[in-house]
Amino acid sequence: MGRFVTDVDVLVAYDDPVRHPPFHTPTGWEWIDVDLNTGARGAYLYLVFERSADDRPVTGIRVLTDDEKPPAGYQKLPVDLNRGTHVHDKALFLAVTRQEGAARPIVDLTVAHWKDGSQEIPPETGYTRVETNLNEGATGDFVYLDYLRATENAPSGSPATPDQENA
Repeated sequence: MGRFVTDVDVLVAYDDPVRHPPFHTPTGWEWIDVDLNTGARGAYLYLVFERSADDRPVTGIRVLTDDEKPPAGYQKLPVDLNRGTHVHDKALFLAVTRQEGAARPIVDLTVAHWKDGSQEIPPETGYTRVETNLNEGATGDFVYLDYLRATENAPSGSPATPDQENA
């Protein structure tokens, strides 16, 4: 079996860069070097994830707003993605599921961001974009989470190539 994304978390690097040191990524986890509050002047938040061949893979990711309850089988992560922002119209939270058979496992995550008025950055080939701007409800850059699923044509746990994705 290949290596799937098996866990996802949002780490607060620091609320005040002058007084607090940055976080330490847990051993074996990968972090995406994009502040999820880019341009919103909030807490410095980073997406981290773990890959494994031994644990149940993540099969779905979505964004929840305010006090929205996660759908059956989803686990809501506790960090508000708009934490500490000056404009905070709503709270946003990621939720993940590991439901078997719901969808093919996720094998990679990335974050795209651009400034208002800039041209939108589309997802990389084969990636799917979570539809909600992670800075929605706060002023700041557009920040989107993209994920790549294993494909039916690719070996288990392998990312798709453009040819496999379109096959």
